[in-house]
Amino acid sequence: MKILSNSERQLFEKLLFYQHGVKEAFREFILIMSGDNKVRATTVETVEVARKLRKVLQVGVYVAKYRKNKNEVFLSIEGSQLLNDQLCKNVVELSEEECKEWMQGTPICRPVDTSSRYIVGRIDKIYLGSARVSRDNKLYPQIAVWRRLPEE
Repeated sequence: MKILSNSERQLFEKLLFYQHGVKEAFREFILIMSGDNKVRATTVETVEVARKLRKVLQVGVYVAKYRKNKNEVFLSIEGSQLLNDQLCKNVVELSEEECKEWMQGTPICRPVDTSSRYIVGRIDKIYLGSARVSRDNKLYPQIAVWRRLPEE
């Protein structure tokens, strides 16, 4: 369990501000870097209990993937939902059909006006996590295989 240092957290927050306009990213949580560059959010109390217990493998909720070497952050479904009121840039409103494709992990052909490589999808007030924007105007949802809706 590696808690993000102040400098790492500042860079993480700076990237979230640049990409999505988020000013107060996960302020009430401690951010932990876990395996595969995943950032998990948890409380102080949870960290204290985990340190006292043996063999705790993970704590917190997976909120983002953070690649420092590429200066990239993309939000998980839970991370985007926790930041829902703060996301003001690079958010794409999806139709019901696009939402279904998104949750199946299917690339969506949609022109998006953004300089960021990642956008957040939503339908009404429900945020669905991030998608990578390709050069040919396709959105590639970053949905884990085990979370995808089965295709009909």
